Parts: sequence; C-alpha cells; structure tokens
Amino acid sequence: MFSQMPPKRHDLDPSKSEVLAYIGQEMGCDLAAAIRAFNSMRHPKCRVLVFDKIERQWKGCEFRPSDAETSELSIIREHRAFERQLAVLKSTVRRLHDDVEDLKRKVAKRTKGKRGDDRKVDEPANEPSAEDQPAESNEPSLADEFARLLPQYSQK
Repeated sequence: MFSQMPPKRHDLDPSKSEVLAYIGQEMGCDLAAAIRAFNSMRHPKCRVLVFDKIERQWKGCEFRPSDAETSELSIIREHRAFERQLAVLKSTVRRLHDDVEDLKRKVAKRTKGKRGDDRKVDEPANEPSAEDQPAESNEPSLADEFARLLPQYSQK
C-alpha cells in the first residue's frame, strides 16, 4: 500500500507534514496513529518508506515515476548511491585487512624469540635464557593492540 507512495515532504510540525497527511488519509486514522505508522514504516529494518537524500523527500521503497525519463534518472541515482556505499564498504574491508596483517606481523615478531630455535648451542636447555624471561618493556601487548583497534570499528 505505502511501498508505491509518491515523494512527499515531512516537517517536524506534524500538522505541516505531507507524509503524515497522506498516511492518515490512506489509513483513515488520526494524526497520532499516522505518526506511529510513519515511524514504523521508515525504520531501517522495515524500509517501506525511504528517504531520498537528493530530493529531501520520503517515498515508497518501490516508487517509480510514471514517465520513462524520470524513472530512468531515479534508477541511475539509486545505482550511484549503491556504488558509493560499496566503495565505502570496500575501503573499510581494506583497512581491516591491513590492520589484521599488521597484527599478524607483530605476533610473528614477538613469537620469533620464544620458539627456542634462536638459542645458542652451548646454552643448557634446562636454564631459561634471557629471551624467555619476561622483560619489562614499554611496548604494548597484543591484547592492548586489539583493545586499541576494536573500539574504532565497533562504533561504525
């Protein structure tokens, strides 16, 4: 019913909102029920009504203009919006991949000395070497690195 809604403007003042007036008229309900319906239909999980950022209007998710030229332009606009979203996602994945590779290099660098194959031949096997002793360092631990990197991705 509302997935084919033509573009309508919405105002913070409910009495001036074209969207709320349209919903109220189509459903035959009062303004409060129209506001509840609008809020549920515009929710990102439902997406019955979508916001056109270029026209700055709300429209039905399946709405297409009647004339062919305008319809084609709206499809091209949506396609470009998807391309922009894809570019953002690709750059995020690339950044995450680089961070994972950095962490792998750090882990490999730290575990290199702990394997035991770096020991001197004349060193007895039962005595711990200086490399095996926990050293006080200002270098952050692997857990600190994860804690530093994870919050910046969980906020997005």
